[in-house]
Amino acid sequence: MKPISELTPDLLSQIKLIAFDSDGVLIQKGTDISQNTNGFYSQQTYPLTADIITKLSQLKSRYEIVINSGRNSLYLTQIYQDILWDKVTLISEIGTFLTGGGFVVQTEPLDLYELETIKKIRTELFKLVGDSRVEGFEPKQFLTTLHCHEAVPEVPEIVKQCDPANRFYCWWNEEAYDIHSQKFNKINGLKKLMTLKNLTSNQVITVGNGINDSDLTVAGMINISTDPANLQTDDFGVDGEHLGGAKIIDLLLNLV
Repeated sequence: MKPISELTPDLLSQIKLIAFDSDGVLIQKGTDISQNTNGFYSQQTYPLTADIITKLSQLKSRYEIVINSGRNSLYLTQIYQDILWDKVTLISEIGTFLTGGGFVVQTEPLDLYELETIKKIRTELFKLVGDSRVEGFEPKQFLTTLHCHEAVPEVPEIVKQCDPANRFYCWWNEEAYDIHSQKFNKINGLKKLMTLKNLTSNQVITVGNGINDSDLTVAGMINISTDPANLQTDDFGVDGEHLGGAKIIDLLLNLV
């Protein structure tokens, strides 16, 4: 990967849209979930800082902005409310939903097998709530996200047992397991939005930092990693930068 200092105005000349991951890129990573079998549930995350809000507001005067995240759309709407909705679209639940100014689009339908498998997986995983390794579920429509203090080997085994057709992925991101039908990923969600906006790959930059961003790195776009240790691209990286999205925005604003 090349350092982002090698980005040039010429490389940016055709760019119309920039898609950012959220956690660890624009917002400090970390979710504290508490859940028990009696129905109690609470969730705490870090806020979006005023500095990032200002930078994003400046950036969207020049580009379309996408927040491409595994979080649910309600959470993203609340966190990014100060920059919505003009020229900003949310892609939530790892490519499942597009939410923009006045529209919500589910990117693909789910068939009966997928819906029943989601229900079975959640039912079986709920039996782990109360285990000292497990925090609890993050509320989402179709993506199943189980937060854990450490990797729990039983989780991928349960997914495998509930999905005999092998149509679901189970990703451990060092904080939680994301479990979903393989048709839903960040690149498919972004491509759906690009079709709606009549954009091509050479008009898009993606910024990510982890396993659920990896499919974006082979899509013919300009890819930037803010965590090269966990996400490799053929393009650019910000070495050792937590919340590297801020540094990338600063550079982009200086180049255009």
